[in-house]
Amino acid sequence: MRRVGRRRGMGIVKSNPMDLELSSEAEPTSAPGTCRPGRFQVIVEYSPGVCVPTVIAESPQEAVEAFMLQTPGFDEGEITLFDRREKRVVASVKWKMSGTEIGLRVPHRQNVFYDWHLGLLALEVRNRRLRAANSELMSEMNAHYKA
Repeated sequence: MRRVGRRRGMGIVKSNPMDLELSSEAEPTSAPGTCRPGRFQVIVEYSPGVCVPTVIAESPQEAVEAFMLQTPGFDEGEITLFDRREKRVVASVKWKMSGTEIGLRVPHRQNVFYDWHLGLLALEVRNRRLRAANSELMSEMNAHYKA
């Protein structure tokens, strides 16, 4: 004879299919482990062997900017930009270690682009950021001297 009811601290679980109606106006959400549409995907290593997709972008400009802004999950953690259409890594981060005057090892990030077009976009992004930083600095200096 089979026992029904409580067993080892677990109760009977019942579901009522009538309570599970979904609104047709609801925005579908992705289940964990599934990907949203988009050509490019930034993947970050959060611990050795644990890689998580963080940003998905359709345009190369958005993807390159997101890749360049992405912080590592841990010291010297891997960051890659994956082209889902071509099914290949198109950019990655290499860490170059250098020593300080007091003997500490400091990682320096080097963005490596395997696609020349994305490399040119990265150069444009960097130059645009430098111009914005320079103009902000100049406006602060002008405000300081006027005061």
